[in-house]
Amino acid sequence: MLRAIARALATAVSGLCKGAIWTLNFAEQVIRWPFSVIFGSGGGGRPNPHFEPAMSGVELLDEFNANRAHAAAVHELNRDGIDTVVRYAKATPSARSTIDLGGLAKDVRATLLTMDDNELRALANAGVGAVRKFLEGREHGIHGVPVARAIPADNAPTAGMTAEESVLWKVRSKLLKGQQSGDFKLSM
Repeated sequence: MLRAIARALATAVSGLCKGAIWTLNFAEQVIRWPFSVIFGSGGGGRPNPHFEPAMSGVELLDEFNANRAHAAAVHELNRDGIDTVVRYAKATPSARSTIDLGGLAKDVRATLLTMDDNELRALANAGVGAVRKFLEGREHGIHGVPVARAIPADNAPTAGMTAEESVLWKVRSKLLKGQQSGDFKLSM
């Protein structure tokens, strides 16, 4: 008897579910009917347009990668040498000798070569506008970083030296002075 009751309940529930599905389908058709009259039956009998892509998936991926590389290159900051200065300032002391500073002005190169690690760290943490002002030799507002001034021409080079050799000699002497007097510096 329990089986008969269970079958009857299962049949009733099944009938209700089928009835509910039929009711939802009917309601959907009633709602769609005015739109199909106004806008047509959705293409009834018209063939789908033929489309064949002009490029393969590999070509499409190559073009996408090329566009991505081009978009990334637009944001490079090295128009005025900003990227070179920031990269030089962020580099370790041993890696600084491998960075090419040839695109920078002589006074900026001389200033960069005479700066100590604290000044370079402050320059590396500065904003793009301040670094641009540093490159132009204007007041930049970076605390502790000297302004890149033009190399004075009135400094008489020592006997047998050109002006550039004199500047290089001064830069080397300041660099070596920083290395030699490291024992007597105060730790900060």
